[in-house]
Amino acid sequence: MPRGSALTENRLGSVFGERRVDVNSVLKLTLKLNATFMLLAVTSLATAQNATVQAPGTQRITSAVSTPTGMAQAMPLTAAGQARDHLRKQAADWMAAQTGASADSIRVGALDGRVDPPNCDNGYRFDFPFESRNTIRANCDNPVRQYYLRVAVERPRQRVVLARPMAAGELISPSDLVVREGSANAAGLDNPALLIGRSLRRAIAAGEAPQAGDVEEVASVLRATTDQRAGEAISAAGFRAELVPRSRVPAGAITRTEDLSRARLRRDVAADTVLVSDDLTDTRPVVVARRNLMRGETLDAGSLEVIEMDRRALPADHLSSIQGLEQGEMTGTVRAGEPLRASMLRPALLVRKGQTVMLTVARAGIEISIQVEALEDAKLGDQVKLRNPESGKALAGLVIGRGAVRAL
Repeated sequence: MPRGSALTENRLGSVFGERRVDVNSVLKLTLKLNATFMLLAVTSLATAQNATVQAPGTQRITSAVSTPTGMAQAMPLTAAGQARDHLRKQAADWMAAQTGASADSIRVGALDGRVDPPNCDNGYRFDFPFESRNTIRANCDNPVRQYYLRVAVERPRQRVVLARPMAAGELISPSDLVVREGSANAAGLDNPALLIGRSLRRAIAAGEAPQAGDVEEVASVLRATTDQRAGEAISAAGFRAELVPRSRVPAGAITRTEDLSRARLRRDVAADTVLVSDDLTDTRPVVVARRNLMRGETLDAGSLEVIEMDRRALPADHLSSIQGLEQGEMTGTVRAGEPLRASMLRPALLVRKGQTVMLTVARAGIEISIQVEALEDAKLGDQVKLRNPESGKALAGLVIGRGAVRAL
């Protein structure tokens, strides 16, 4: 029969189709067998875990797990887990004996969960394998085993507690505090200086350790002891200094008393009231214009005076003394009664170039004044170049006033 005939292809297809069915059947059977073996393995493992081995005289340790229904039930710790805990307990006791610390303060690192220490017949022998002494070596002779355990000693930590019950707002003094020892992770502060002089935000019982957030800074304020009248000066008899928590300090409260010597009350202040800046008229001496002063005008003593004014109304560069202002030149305009500012003044030119000035020459107790020509502009105290118009000789002098020069 020809190789490519339709009959040949149908037979071959039939044969190969039957083989494909056989292969699929084998795969399905293999998957069923694998699932069966896995189920048996899981069942065996669960049975082994539930069969807890407990050494004689050893306390049974259990842990809680969740059931599918959400109810908690006790599940015994495995024998390997008990052996690991027993080894760590022995290591802690040995470390406590070596250091003199309590066993509760010894922290032994957890063993790898894959490690299953045996029940050592004669107990473990411990030593420090390294100079740092933060590692313990545990040796078992029967069966022969060796383990390395990380260890640390928790030192007791000091903390500050209250010696008496205190209410919110009270100020803490040194006698209110006691320093006690506690565990390393105990809450509280270990430095009394962080509490002394501060105010409590809440009431705290005796023996309780205040936290950093339980205290706040205090500020000094002035509180009126009696009713005060407007216009009166601030006196020690009428006010007392008092420390209060910063959260209770009113806005604008006077917290510094050194600058109140010239202050007076702007309005009446009732007894037991904290003094604020709006209650005060704090005056300062200030130079003001006696008359309207124009730009370019030269000042003299008659154009200025000193009066007391409220400090809050004064510019930052106000002047408080007339001394040294004579012969100053205005760089702006100031109305009568307004304060003079340093930025409004500059030294005036008392000698101008080309101006005829009077030169005073003193010789052997005799003073002679002659007229000379100024060769440059000059202010008070400046040296200026001069020329004698008759002889043409160059001279020099020191400006001592408007149009006045003294020979050098």
